[in-house]
Formats: sequence, C-alpha cells, structure tokens
Amino acid sequence: MFDIIIYVLTLLASLTVVGSASSAGILNGAFSRAFAGVSTQIVSTKWLLAYTNTESFIRACLEGQVGLTGYIFLASLGALILTWTTNLYNYRQAII
Repeated sequence: MFDIIIYVLTLLASLTVVGSASSAGILNGAFSRAFAGVSTQIVSTKWLLAYTNTESFIRACLEGQVGLTGYIFLASLGALILTWTTNLYNYRQAII
C-alpha cells in the first residue's frame, strides 16, 4: 500500500512539473514532455523511497501503530491526493 501512495504522489508531482513547464513554453514536443515526465517521476520516486522518515511514518500509520492520529493523517493525505488530482484534471495545473 505504501508503494502505491508513493507512486501516486510522484505521478502527480511529475504531472505538475511537466504541466508548468509546458505552459511556460519550455516543452513544445511530445517527446520532450514524455521524457521530462518520466525523468521527474523516476527521480522523485527514488528520493521519496530513500527518505526513510516519511516511509516509516506512513508505514506506521498504515499498520495502526500511531493510533487514531495515524488514520486521520492517512485520510488527510488521501484528501490531499484527491484535491491535487482534481485540480490537475480541471485546471491543467496545480493551484498553489
């Protein structure tokens, strides 16, 4: 389950970076957009998986070791992912 959360977060991050770059006119070709998206996702996935504090906290929340607070954190993380996805879908950019 943790890996799915990491891959969804990095996919959203890469879509945000590539969308911002393409709206600025940096990435005009389809190949450059695809290459930039894949590169961003690979780098951010490797960084998030190597960042052990985040990994161990989310794993502890998933396993119930943090208690009710962990489940509230996971629900808020899910709401953040849902909001981010909705913004990317509706507005074609991350709203900051």
